[in-house]
Amino acid sequence: MGRFLPIRRLMRRRHKERGATLIEASLILPIMIAILIGTIETGVAFKDYLTVSYASRDGARIGALAGNDADADCHIVHGVIDALGSEASVADLLGLQIYRADPATGNRINADTNTWILAGTDPYDCAFDWTITEKWPSTSRKTAFSASSQLDIIGVRLYFKHDWLTGFPPFSGFFWVDEHTITRMEPESFE
Repeated sequence: MGRFLPIRRLMRRRHKERGATLIEASLILPIMIAILIGTIETGVAFKDYLTVSYASRDGARIGALAGNDADADCHIVHGVIDALGSEASVADLLGLQIYRADPATGNRINADTNTWILAGTDPYDCAFDWTITEKWPSTSRKTAFSASSQLDIIGVRLYFKHDWLTGFPPFSGFFWVDEHTITRMEPESFE
C-alpha cells in the first residue's frame, strides 16, 4: 500500500500542472497572435513600398531613354503600370508626376511638372483614362549636349495608398507611400 502512495501524489501534481499550463497558454496566445499579425502587416507594407520604389525607378529609367519623344510620358506610365503588377496595385496608385529636377539640388521644379491621375478603368489608355496636367512637354526635354546647356534631369514621383489588411490596432486605415526617383536624360547626340 505504501508503494502506491508516490504515484497518487504524482498524479495530483500533474493534474495541478495542467491547469497552470492552460493559464499560461491563455496569457501568451494573444501576445503571439499580435506578433504574428504585426509581422504579416509589416511584411506586406514593406513589399508595397519596395514595389512602388521599383516602379518609380523603372519609370525614371524609361523616361531617360525615351528622351524627347512625343509619347515619352505615356511610355513612362506604361512602365510604371507594368512594374506595379496587379490590378489592385494600380487601383491604389493615386497619382504620378513626371517632372524636371533642378540639376544642382535634385528638387522638383513645380513649373515643369506633369501630373497624371487615373480617371478611368484602363491604365494603358493614355489618351482617355488619365487626367493629365502638362507643364513640361516631352518634346521640350534637352537630350543633347551643347556648350550652353546640360541634359535635363527627369524625375518620376508616385503616390500610392496602402490599406492595412487586418484593421487590427494599430494597423487600421491606410498610409501613403510617396516615392520618387530622378535620373539624367540619356544623350542623343554630341555637338
